[in-house]
Amino acid sequence: MKNALRAVAAACVLLGVTSVAVAANTNTNANANANTNTNANANANNENPSECPKNCPHPDGAEAKPLAATPRKEAPSRGPADARVTVEEWSDFQCPFCSRGAQTVTQLRQKYGDKIRIVFRQAPLPFHDHARQAALASLAAHEQGRFWEFHDALFAHQNALDRASLEALAGKLGLDVARFRRSLDANTWGAYVDQELAEMRSRGIQGTPTFFINGEAVVGAQPIEEFTKRIDAALAH
Repeated sequence: MKNALRAVAAACVLLGVTSVAVAANTNTNANANANTNTNANANANNENPSECPKNCPHPDGAEAKPLAATPRKEAPSRGPADARVTVEEWSDFQCPFCSRGAQTVTQLRQKYGDKIRIVFRQAPLPFHDHARQAALASLAAHEQGRFWEFHDALFAHQNALDRASLEALAGKLGLDVARFRRSLDANTWGAYVDQELAEMRSRGIQGTPTFFINGEAVVGAQPIEEFTKRIDAALAH
């Protein structure tokens, strides 16, 4: 796990985006010396042992605080527009930590139902070779009113995001595959994704997944309790 996290960190610099994500805790039954070395290395690099390193430089030379903003109206969403709580999710379909974040959002939807609104924002990181194509495919599915089904299927098949697999997935879900294919061929949603990435940078969002709960940032695939305490507080007012 430690080597995998370092591999993600080594790649995270293009477009000024830092890969920030929470990893699984080290097995408490593992060798005690190995755990000690892991924590020592993390501290030496100013890292939180439960997160990827945060030592990729931000373009302005300092770590930016993610800025809140009203979510994009045309972004895929579920839940009523006037819900008292909005959860804005910036995510990358090829990011394993985003898959964990998506599972948390599903649990939140099950727990709170229409008390919350979920808004999905596209954040395909440049070092994930299939992330942008998957983002475009999800929006091609969105054209047909099937974004969320396709969203769930993409995260369930993160190892199969090539073009042929995306088309096969569209067929499996009952989409109009010819229309889906035309959307990808024409790069119909390319400008939309570019605008998403531009907003991501301007708001200081440095990695995926990043969430905003009524504008309050929650960075990384945090435990569900980090979300529920904020949502419960918002609903209580």
